[in-house]
Amino acid sequence: MSTKKKVILDVDTGSDDAIAIMLAVLSGELDIIGITVTQGNRPLANCVENTLRVLDMLSVGDKIPVFAGCPQPMVRNLTVGRNAAVPDNGISKTVDGVEYSIHPAYLDLPAATSKVQQKNGVSFIIEAVKNSPDPVTLVPVGPPTNVGMAFRMDPTIIDNVEEVVFMGGGVDKGNITPVAEANFYHDPEAAKIIIDSGVKCRIIGLNATHSAELTLDDADKFIATGTPAGKLTGDLIRTRIEAEVVLGGGNGCSDAIHDALSVACIIDPTVITDLRRQKCDIDINGGASDGQLIVEHRNENDTSVNSYVAYSADKQKFFNMIYNAVASQK
Repeated sequence: MSTKKKVILDVDTGSDDAIAIMLAVLSGELDIIGITVTQGNRPLANCVENTLRVLDMLSVGDKIPVFAGCPQPMVRNLTVGRNAAVPDNGISKTVDGVEYSIHPAYLDLPAATSKVQQKNGVSFIIEAVKNSPDPVTLVPVGPPTNVGMAFRMDPTIIDNVEEVVFMGGGVDKGNITPVAEANFYHDPEAAKIIIDSGVKCRIIGLNATHSAELTLDDADKFIATGTPAGKLTGDLIRTRIEAEVVLGGGNGCSDAIHDALSVACIIDPTVITDLRRQKCDIDINGGASDGQLIVEHRNENDTSVNSYVAYSADKQKFFNMIYNAVASQK
């Protein structure tokens, strides 16, 4: 019997999602029973295609099923003007006819030959969790719409969820508004449903991911592995760093690879060096703090609390995990 942790990745592939998928697959440490896709970094169709392209490049496109989930957040877009604080997409900018984007519309890989499954991603999550002989870890690294909808449709599935490991949120940090991180901002209701469910949650947010930024030198090392996964990883890191500068938020030499850190901490929890048990909530009121992760800093010894917040990570260990994974590609 396999002792590998059973996981469902929930992605909006994107650049850091692609690296997260490569780490999850190539590490050999996880039993990936499926990948569900939502909108976020790009529209759902783009994110599905990018996911399939990565899996095909890893030669597992016919082995790991991919399911398209929700094309819109649960309720956010129903309120006219709720997104007024974010007038543009925040991920790309065109200068002299050249688009610079953190998340290319399509990854620079051959068009996918593998196909998306016919079943909706939310239905897959419910059925896979209910039917699994072992508890399942859910890993939403995009807007958590699919997982939140699954919890709404069948709350009993939490009985067989080992934990939810988010990439989302930040404590006194934001990357889409002054206080909100993009994944939680794009579907705060879904994040709140999950956190309020009582299931164990590890929240890998901006504090931790920016403490372990990867550099241009790191990108060169990935490319030097000579593997397709190494080249893609290095190229995506370089693309992110270059785009962040054009967008006005980068330092020109490093960037956080957010989603991959969430996968890394499932493989080796010690990559997170500061994890605190803290009661959490999400602002869903539509005002200036819409989508903010709200953290209770008092009484951190309360053992009834189900949420754990990451504040820092071991950058060298994180780099080594990705490097060893992409270098191992055959």
